[in-house]
Amino acid sequence: MDLLQLIQQIKMLSDDEAKRYAADNGVELSVREIQQLRPMLDEISFSWLFTGIPPAFIERVAQIIGYEKTILYLEQYRLQ
Repeated sequence: MDLLQLIQQIKMLSDDEAKRYAADNGVELSVREIQQLRPMLDEISFSWLFTGIPPAFIERVAQIIGYEKTILYLEQYRLQ
């Protein structure tokens, strides 16, 4: 599944729909986590494909969804 597509869908869908969509694509997030992550989605930059995700952004994600899930999804999408 395309990570950019997942991000776009989460931005557009309701919280419950985003949760189901993410789960259907192997990403388990609670509605609360989605609500906390949603404002951060606009900060994501295409340039990160070349420069890597800033550690401060990864840390903020880990504070919301936990360190283990953060590392799992970074590895799953080959971002780390």
